[in-house]
Amino acid sequence: MDVDNYIGILSGANFEDTSMIYHDNCNTTNKWISTFRGVWGWDDSYIFVGNRPSKGIDVISTKLKRTVKELHDPLMKVLPCRIHCHPLSVGVLAGSTAAGQVYVWTPK
Repeated sequence: MDVDNYIGILSGANFEDTSMIYHDNCNTTNKWISTFRGVWGWDDSYIFVGNRPSKGIDVISTKLKRTVKELHDPLMKVLPCRIHCHPLSVGVLAGSTAAGQVYVWTPK
């Protein structure tokens, strides 16, 4: 098992339950970019993580243990390798690239 293609989740009262969610993000790129890091959403129901093949951000359901949505934008030419959920504005998500670009998604 290539652990770079899995997202591990620990849960339970003492973190005794372990789940591994497959995520083929091609984290080893041989390019000068940072590795991708997933972040928890606002209520811990979702994990957001970059996806190099699709050049987007995958939304992974912790309940369903799979990708349920992909965020893309036609103006986004480079994959955000760092993602952050705004702590006070639920639904506002920002992603930055190694090239210094920042993309922001907001609820409609």
